[in-house]
Parts: sequence; C-alpha cells; structure tokens
Amino acid sequence: MGAGPAMVLVHGYLGGSSQWDAQVQFLSPHFDVIAVDLAGYGNAHHLTAPTEMADHAQAVLSTLDQLGVERFHLLGHSMGGMVAQEIVNLAPARVRKLVLYATGPQGSIPGRFETMARSRERLAQDGVESTARRICATWLLDNEASPAFESLAALATRASEQAAHAGLIAMEGWDGRDRLNAIQQPTLVVWGERDRSYGWSQIEQLWRTIPHASLAVLPACSHALHLERTALFHTLLLEFLVSDEAAARP
Repeated sequence: MGAGPAMVLVHGYLGGSSQWDAQVQFLSPHFDVIAVDLAGYGNAHHLTAPTEMADHAQAVLSTLDQLGVERFHLLGHSMGGMVAQEIVNLAPARVRKLVLYATGPQGSIPGRFETMARSRERLAQDGVESTARRICATWLLDNEASPAFESLAALATRASEQAAHAGLIAMEGWDGRDRLNAIQQPTLVVWGERDRSYGWSQIEQLWRTIPHASLAVLPACSHALHLERTALFHTLLLEFLVSDEAAARP
C-alpha cells in the first residue's frame, strides 16, 4: 500500500480486480490502491450480482467502510464507470477526483457493437464462456490476436452466469444523464478512439455536461486501452491525480 490518499479502481462488465495489476503496481507508490471485485465477477464470482447499478455502488462503499476509507479518488471502467457515477451520487463528499474511463451516462449504450437485448439472447444461447470470449475480442483493437486477449478472456469467463445476465439488465435499466451536472469533482474522461462499445456521443456528453471535466482521447486503441496503451494511460492518470492535490483536500 502507498503512503498517499486512497485510489479505488472499479472494473466493468465481465471484468475483475486482476485486470488492474499493472495499474496497482504503478500507482501504489503514490496511493493506497484498492481494486474491488463487483459481486459475481473475478474473485467475487460466488456472490449474487444485483440488477441495479446503485446496489453495486453501495457494496463498494460498504467495502470501503470496512477498510476504514473515508475519502478517495475513484476510477470506473465501462460498466464500472456507471457504478462510479452512482457512488458519486450516493456519497459525493467522499469522492476527491473522478476518472470515467471508456464509459458513458446511458446504460443502454447507444451505438454499442450490439444491443443489450442481443447480448442477452446470445448469452442464453451460447453460455458464459463463449459469450465472454466473443465480447472480450471487441474490447481490443486486434481482437483475438491482441497479446492481452487471453488474460482478459480468462478473467471474463470467471463471471457467473447469473452475474453475466444481471449485468446486462443493470446496464440497460440505468441512466445517469440527469445527474451529470451535479458531479462537482474534478473529472477526467478517458476514451480510446477505436472503442466499439462506447461511441463519441456518449463520451462527449460526459465531457460537456460534467462541470469540471477534462477529456483525453487516446490513439490506436479500443475499449481496454489500459492494456493497449498502458504507459500513456499511466501518465495521464498520475498527472491528473497529483495535480493541484492541495486543492482537492477538504
């Protein structure tokens, strides 16, 4: 654990805490890094996943309560970005700075590579392992040929079938657009220019509506850009998180 303030990392659909191994190693000299596993995913695959994003958010806050963490920086990726927006809504005074990474304000994700309904159909037909590998391929610029694909897919297939279904339901039923301009934290919106899950319209809405938002668009990468442009991602994160640190303190 680092000597600085807490930094909480929230993974997305079919993700898990281990996807952040490189980020934990990089950030730990500067922050107390906490990478969570949402219920039904990764190391928490045995837990029942909720069908409401706010319930995931409350579970993360409860974990932080148990760890004695009151205030923290917060990063959410993809579905985890929706969870992060809910955390800010539930406990705004606890979040210092916010990173919304490859995510959006609308859980139905207009323009996604396929609709949520189609994903549910294919999940029911094909099962978790096949679905997880197929969806993971869309997160990387080079699909299955990416060096990161097998580790990402191995993590994705740890999700329980219940969580895989619940996550799609939770996303489709979630909409945070009417609360964006209530987010007062300094916010960094990060997006890969070739992301096939979240189109520019979703990213632009975050950037233009959150009052204190900055935008970073990374070239030559897709949805899992922390695995494709790792060094650049780290540089952006650290610069954002340590800048004007005194101003972020109570």
